[in-house]
Amino acid sequence: MHEADDPNVVYPIAHDALTLDDLPHPRDPFDDVVRFAATFDGYAHFGMEMCGEMANRAHKQWLELGSVPGWLEGDLDRLRGCLYFEARRWIRLEREPDTRSLMYVHALIGAVGEVLEEREASAR
Repeated sequence: MHEADDPNVVYPIAHDALTLDDLPHPRDPFDDVVRFAATFDGYAHFGMEMCGEMANRAHKQWLELGSVPGWLEGDLDRLRGCLYFEARRWIRLEREPDTRSLMYVHALIGAVGEVLEEREASAR
């Protein structure tokens, strides 16, 4: 996280400021995933209805394919929007995600990490 940040406040992180260090690790508590997801407001970016439709479609396809759908790959807006929606889903359900849902959430985070790795590699 960023040094000047208050640990009780979640600050937005623009795509160009996002680093691999910002991403939660799969063994981190789900609260860390929620905090990271909140650094991009998918509802503000896409609208609540469109964000939900996109996220539900992506989740359904992930369940069918076992991997992040191709139309999400490399698109930080869509990836982070879906992650935001998933975090909101579990907050509304007032419980931790089941194992399969947690695997999906971390697949989204992994896909974000791949975008960041590619960006860092091309900057060298």
